[in-house]
Amino acid sequence: MTDKPDPQHQASALGSDAPQTDPRDDAFGYAPFAKRIAAAVCTTPSPQGLVMAIHGPWGSGKSSLLNFVRYEIESLPNSDRPLIITFNPWWFSNRDDLAAQFLKQFRDQLPKQSDTIKQLGNTLSEYSTALGTAVATATGVPLIDVGVGWLLKLFRIKPKSVHEAKQGVADGIQSSGRRFLFIIDDIDRLMPSEICELFKVLKALADFSNVIYLLAFDRAVVAQALGRELGVDGEAYLEKIVQAPFQLPVVSRQKLHDKLVNDLNHVLGEDTAVPFDNHYWGNVYHEGLEPLITKPRDIVRIVNALVVTYPAVRDEVNSVDFIALEFLRIFLPDTYATIHDHREHFAGYSNPGMLPDRQELRAFHDDWVAAIPDALRSGVCLMLQRLFPRLEGVFGNMVYGGESLGEWRRELRVCSPDHFTTYFQFGVAADSLSHADLRSMISLGEDENAIEAVLIAATQVTRQAGHTKAHEYIRRLRDAQDIPAAFSRAFIRVTLRAGDRFYSPADAVGAFQVSTGIEVAWLIRHLLEAVAPDEREALVIASVEQSQALSTLVEVVQFIDRHVRQGTNDGSPSLFTAFSIATADRLKAATLEKIVRAATDARLLETPDLASVLVEWRRWGDSADIRQWLETAVASDELLPRLLVHFVQRGMSTIVGDRVGRVTTSMHPGILTPEMNLDAVEARVQEVSQRQDLSPSESEAVRLFLDAMARRRQGRGPHDSDN
Repeated sequence: MTDKPDPQHQASALGSDAPQTDPRDDAFGYAPFAKRIAAAVCTTPSPQGLVMAIHGPWGSGKSSLLNFVRYEIESLPNSDRPLIITFNPWWFSNRDDLAAQFLKQFRDQLPKQSDTIKQLGNTLSEYSTALGTAVATATGVPLIDVGVGWLLKLFRIKPKSVHEAKQGVADGIQSSGRRFLFIIDDIDRLMPSEICELFKVLKALADFSNVIYLLAFDRAVVAQALGRELGVDGEAYLEKIVQAPFQLPVVSRQKLHDKLVNDLNHVLGEDTAVPFDNHYWGNVYHEGLEPLITKPRDIVRIVNALVVTYPAVRDEVNSVDFIALEFLRIFLPDTYATIHDHREHFAGYSNPGMLPDRQELRAFHDDWVAAIPDALRSGVCLMLQRLFPRLEGVFGNMVYGGESLGEWRRELRVCSPDHFTTYFQFGVAADSLSHADLRSMISLGEDENAIEAVLIAATQVTRQAGHTKAHEYIRRLRDAQDIPAAFSRAFIRVTLRAGDRFYSPADAVGAFQVSTGIEVAWLIRHLLEAVAPDEREALVIASVEQSQALSTLVEVVQFIDRHVRQGTNDGSPSLFTAFSIATADRLKAATLEKIVRAATDARLLETPDLASVLVEWRRWGDSADIRQWLETAVASDELLPRLLVHFVQRGMSTIVGDRVGRVTTSMHPGILTPEMNLDAVEARVQEVSQRQDLSPSESEAVRLFLDAMARRRQGRGPHDSDN
């Protein structure tokens, strides 16, 4: 955070909206004011039904201040403190109960004191009946009378005249030698008719000596209710009843900030998956979040939300982004809902060539921005451009490209399409690799057997999108930082030794998908950063020479060879450019030897990406060897269908109006043309197609080959329309 808070902050009741009770826990500067109010209650000379009031809006801390006043008074010697009677009118459900319960609270707390006060309780019972009649007569609204009638039945005391009863109560209070303090809270939560009833009771009772009333309410709410119910000026009515009004002390923005930071620190804890970025937090907070915190209850609301939602995702999200979105969910729910429902307009980057009409896009964003209150709009809009950088291209001219995705993914940002959903599920989806899974993998260290076992098991877990969990490990490890060298060395050896077992056809479906072998090459390059420079070439050479994973080897070695000889396509740095040409040649020779050896039997047909292996075999080896191997496979009724299966290509296609793409299959017979006569191959495939024992994948491959050959003779490609 702007200044990451001290974890040893004062104790606070996180997860609760209960007001504070101990001034030592005061976070907003109310304790000194409460101390002065308590002193006034105790020392005001001969108060004659003094009514004091604390004004403040809902959620500003009025109840906490009343509790601090009670704390200060109860800290005094018994002889010096008034008898406190607490009444919360919100506890009672209807207007009939309100007057009755107010009087009952006074009486019920009196018998706990001396004999003199017990007598006062009896006198009060008599007075209550007369008061009810008097108030009902004076106002023409028999509400109090109903409650007092209930008291009459409760105490079974005959009514007296109002004057006689009041004098008896006054004498009883005077003779008790005690001062009485009524604390009445939550008045502004009542219905307008109940507020009116309560103040009529106060008006009738507010002339006893040695009695003080301390009220807490939102003055605007109560004045409006009184004016509506009584048809009078509500403010003027309050002025007649409340002799000593006080506004709740203003809480400085700094105190609100300090309290929020301390509570957030308690929620976040230490050692999150992504180190807390104070600079990023400072900008996000001051631009868009700070204006949303205007009173203490705002802090309670956001902290309560985070107490529930954050623990389940603490290792799966960027803390700053998650806090910001929770602020929006609590304080600007419409903005939050827009983001939730339109991932395509917020997550990811803006590709100018793939953007919809710019005016249409701007109109969409202008709509939700316009719904933000004027005072908040500019700051929230700036904050959201930090959370979702693609918005900078909507409201400005800054455009981000695909190279940013890796950084956002590493930082677990909400703008990453891979992490966006986690922020709105309040948990990791069942079919997603969690950060805990990733840390568990890295914790295996140099245990190659354990690493291989986890990866092999992960190949058996297919996600809803079609790819495997093993593919997720390979991709997510590329984003991981500070990977131990021991794990890096072990993982490189495992992937080169057993990499072909990680292949899944679903992992490479789609026009923009990258083969598993290339992803492994990228990962090895990343993992080598943790290995000492003088160990890197020897580690790769040894791993390649011990491997039998031909598809993985071919793509990794080809990747290394290209970087050694040509550098990277975009000129970006690569560890492989430091490898020598001799190393590149040695890696190719070792891989070629393994290919030739596998070609002597059917093992070559077991490699998952045979097409890529054949391409590099042609480049690195003798075409005569390839021709001989292919001729043997084509001549075999058993091997030919298996060979064709390797040349089936899968992709995704959509047409106008589609919301979901469909998997397509095709075949390019031309991959055989350098060594084989396609007409002769077609004749053999026609013969094999008559077999009844072909597997489903073999039957599909045979059909696709024959269809591709027919299209070839017609001058059409495999994807040309049949129309």
